[in-house]
Amino acid sequence: MRKKIIFGSKKIGDNERVPFISEIGVNHLGKIKNALELVESAVRAGSDFLKFQTYIAEDRYDKKNPRYNEFTKLLKDWQLTRDEESEMWKLAKDLGAEVFTSVYEIKSIEFTEKMGTIGYKIAAFEMNNKPLLNEVIKTNKPIVISCGMTNLDEIKSLVNFLNEKNAKYILLHVVSSYPLEERHSCLNKINILKKNFDCPIGHSDHTAGTLIPSLAVAAGAQIIEKHFTINPKYRLSDNFFSVTEEQVKKIKLDLEWAYQATYSPTFEKNDPEKFMRDFKKNIN
Repeated sequence: MRKKIIFGSKKIGDNERVPFISEIGVNHLGKIKNALELVESAVRAGSDFLKFQTYIAEDRYDKKNPRYNEFTKLLKDWQLTRDEESEMWKLAKDLGAEVFTSVYEIKSIEFTEKMGTIGYKIAAFEMNNKPLLNEVIKTNKPIVISCGMTNLDEIKSLVNFLNEKNAKYILLHVVSSYPLEERHSCLNKINILKKNFDCPIGHSDHTAGTLIPSLAVAAGAQIIEKHFTINPKYRLSDNFFSVTEEQVKKIKLDLEWAYQATYSPTFEKNDPEKFMRDFKKNIN
């Protein structure tokens, strides 16, 4: 039996229903009014989890990166103050949401612990950031790790490190392109991850629309993440390929049907082959 992970109130793993994460990220564009509307809308949609991004803009990227100044300016514009982010967390909790966040530098962990995060997301860009991973592991909370821009050897090295530290983790298949064409989703990699690693495997989807999540479940994904928006007409950040409240409602229905079709939990009880079994020949 493969390992399962308790994440918030959900059990993630084989034969379990597949929860949906609404990734709010920085789609609020640094405006607290947008942030609060995103939280309310994502909760109404029935999201199982909300995911934020908690960061200090100047520390998020390597200063050697040739685009450091460009990216840092954008993230500075979209960064909420700690007081504003606290307001966002409080609203989500008051509405009964289960919330976790991505962190990119050690300084943010103390804040997110105070906010009561149920776990941590490690972006693909940070999967080799051992100092950050070490500090997150010390919280003893489950970690969701995106495996974009990587290969099996690199993931094996990461998993060995996590296992040595007795970390609880979920690996997400992801193609790090924003947005991603559906035909480049490469969902077979979900199976490859499941064959190689004894942990829950999920999928983080960067395509527009609602098609890919249920296909990912059929391919073996055990948790789904998509970026969430209140206005896909916003051209900044990830809004233009994110899903809306109504689309999340559809995805949630699709995930339930995909779960039923993939795991067929009542197959033996209902025995759909019962009638035809009488016609089966046994000739020696």
